[in-house]
Amino acid sequence: MIKDVLTKFAEKFDKDLEKEMNELRGGTLVAAMRYAALGGGKRLRPFLLLLAAEMGGLTYDDVFPLMMGIELVHTYSLVHDDLPCMDDDDYRRGRKSTHAVFGEAMGVLAGDALLNYAYEYMLTNAVKAKNVGGYITAINCIMVRAGYMGMLGGQSYDIDEEIKTKFKRDDFMNMYSGKTGALFQAALGAGAFVAGLSEDALTALLKCGNYLGIAFQLKDDLDDLKQDEKGVDETEKKPCLTMLSTFTPESAREFVE
Repeated sequence: MIKDVLTKFAEKFDKDLEKEMNELRGGTLVAAMRYAALGGGKRLRPFLLLLAAEMGGLTYDDVFPLMMGIELVHTYSLVHDDLPCMDDDDYRRGRKSTHAVFGEAMGVLAGDALLNYAYEYMLTNAVKAKNVGGYITAINCIMVRAGYMGMLGGQSYDIDEEIKTKFKRDDFMNMYSGKTGALFQAALGAGAFVAGLSEDALTALLKCGNYLGIAFQLKDDLDDLKQDEKGVDETEKKPCLTMLSTFTPESAREFVE
C-alpha cells in the first residue's frame, strides 16, 4: 500500500535530514531550526519529488538535495504559520510549536533561516550535479511556487477575512491552489525538471499537483469538521472560513474523491 511505501520513505528521509541538520553549527537559532525541521511529518513533498524524478530514471541520492530543500521550505512555512500574528498555534504535530519553545522573535528568525538555508543547500549541491541546468530549473520551480504567486499568495488570502467573506467556490479553489497546491506542484515539477521529462509529462504532473493540493486542503477541512462534530468548546475555537461554506460535507467528500 502507498501508506507503507511513504512510511518507509519517511524513515529513511528523516535519518538523512537529521544527519545534514546536525552538521549546522550555531547557538539558539540553529537549535530552533533543528527543532522545527526534525519534528516529524509525512514528508509528502519530498516523496512526490522523488516519484517524479524516478519517472526519468533518477534515484533517491540523485535528488536528495532537492527533497531536503523543499521540505525545509515547507517547514519554514509551518513555523511562520504557527506564529501569534498568523494562526497563533502553540502546538504542531503533537508537540509545542517552534515559537512556543524558543519565543516569537526566534520563531520568526528560525523560519527565515530555514528558507534561506533551503536555497543555500540546494544551490550548493546543484553545482556538483551532473545535470546542473536541470537542478537550477528545478530550484527555480520551487522558488516561484513558494513565493508571492504561489504559497505565499494563497496564504495572504487566507488571512484576509474581509476578502474571504465574499469568496465563491472558485476563489477558494484558487486560495487552496496557492496555500497547498503550489508546493505539491513544486515537488512534482522539480522532479520533472531535474529528470528531463517531456513537456507533456511536466504539464500533467503540475496539474496533478494542483488537484492534489486542493483535495488535500479540503480533506483537512473535513477532518476539522469531524472534530467539531465530536464536541469542541466554542470559546476555544477561532473563526475560520473554509471551502466547506460552498459545499455540503457529502458533496465535499465526493469532490475530494
